[in-house]
Amino acid sequence: MAAPMGRPESGSDRADGAPGAGPPRLSGARRVIAVASGKGGVGKSTVAVNLALGLAGRGLRVGLLDADVHGPNVPLMLGVRRRGEAADWGAIVPLATAGEISPGQRLPALDRYGLKTMSVGLLVGEDQPALVDNAPLVGLLVRGLLSLVDWGEPDVLLLDLPPGTGEPQATILRTVRLDGVVLVVTPQDLARLDTGRALAAFRAADVPIVGAVENMSFLLCPGCGDRIQVFHRGRVPRAVLGDDVPLLAEIPIDPALSEAADTGRPVLIADPDGPQAARFRDLAAAVAERLGIAREWGVDG
Repeated sequence: MAAPMGRPESGSDRADGAPGAGPPRLSGARRVIAVASGKGGVGKSTVAVNLALGLAGRGLRVGLLDADVHGPNVPLMLGVRRRGEAADWGAIVPLATAGEISPGQRLPALDRYGLKTMSVGLLVGEDQPALVDNAPLVGLLVRGLLSLVDWGEPDVLLLDLPPGTGEPQATILRTVRLDGVVLVVTPQDLARLDTGRALAAFRAADVPIVGAVENMSFLLCPGCGDRIQVFHRGRVPRAVLGDDVPLLAEIPIDPALSEAADTGRPVLIADPDGPQAARFRDLAAAVAERLGIAREWGVDG
């Protein structure tokens, strides 16, 4: 298993808000971890949801924020729908930037499968687009959700970020202390190249790199069990991300994962004893080890 992460040597490792200390910590959360990719369509949300469930299965209090304003998929994957009237999400930005937030102004997180979760998809109607065409407002909206949602006191709060390096990533990197990032890639060099750009952005912000998850890594032959490499691989494996980025897990292509996402029952819920669930539990164990959670907090290690 990969060794624990070292902390950044710069002043951004501090959380006292002093000049030069970098972004402050999110109040109440012991660890804030981003799940990111440089390219869409790599299954990042599937990884984020199952990683969150795997960490919760280790006895941790886990929150999951779906930070993709334009394509929120977490509600579908968790089988949750908005009930009642839509929230006035247009008021989130002014509330979040107004200073201290009173308890009565906070939005309740939704409890599902032992997770506390929130998504823009739960704040608008199911057929209503989140029409935010101003990039800085996208960042402020997500930053507002982080501040306004009543997460309780999670041990780990996962941020499922949209692909790329624009917003809301830029605002979050400026305003929220991240304890690490998990990068989701697929085997193709193009996907790795795009993720390499995201990697550079997180490193420039002194965010520790937890490691990479290679999704859609291979296909297991249903007849013989051999690995079939569906996607072309470059001659130098993982050359884009580099040897200093630990490979935390290889997740194969499996129709069960797609079915689980569509039915709102993630594979760790639908088939907890299956091989895919075991892979995500191993991923959660690797992330917990890299974050030093088992040693510091005395949870299942």
